[in-house]
Amino acid sequence: MAARRKCVICNEPIVDEDGVPYKGRYAHKKCFNIAIKTLQKDKTEQIDKVATKKKVGRKARPQAELKEALSEEEYAKKQQYYKYLRSLIEGEELSTKVYALTEDYIKRYGFTYETMYKTLVYLHEIIEKDLTGDVIGIVPYYHTEAMQYYESVNKLEEHNKSMDISNMYKEKTIIVQPKRRKIKQIDIQSIGKGVK
Repeated sequence: MAARRKCVICNEPIVDEDGVPYKGRYAHKKCFNIAIKTLQKDKTEQIDKVATKKKVGRKARPQAELKEALSEEEYAKKQQYYKYLRSLIEGEELSTKVYALTEDYIKRYGFTYETMYKTLVYLHEIIEKDLTGDVIGIVPYYHTEAMQYYESVNKLEEHNKSMDISNMYKEKTIIVQPKRRKIKQIDIQSIGKGVK
């Protein structure tokens, strides 16, 4: 007489024809099918949990990144701005404070790299303000004044665009002859005659 087998899953006796090998032992076909379905369901739930965790930590979609991307022209203005900043601080490396303030001014006040560059040029070259320290901290205080200056310059250029400056002033060429200085010359032969 054959030994009676017990189902691995439900521990009930198995009739020989009803048994299916499972984990080195036997199980009822019905118990086996239920166990496999349950395992598959658990596995898909785990996969879904992992997928949702990955979605939370995912980087922003490319469309969101494109909103902050710079065009070639804007990138050139950015490079010009940082190059001018480096020239103002005489070769020292820019601090993270400078980068952070720059980004803050762009987001908070709507400044651009070009307008901040023009403000720095206005401060340093036009009104000859002594710029020390992080340099960038003074930009918000003079930004409006600098933009008004550049706007007035542009208006004057536009207003005087039709003017022909070449005929406005007559050129005169004056040739100045330098006066010849009379230098008293000494006879070299007379130098050695008086000495013996």
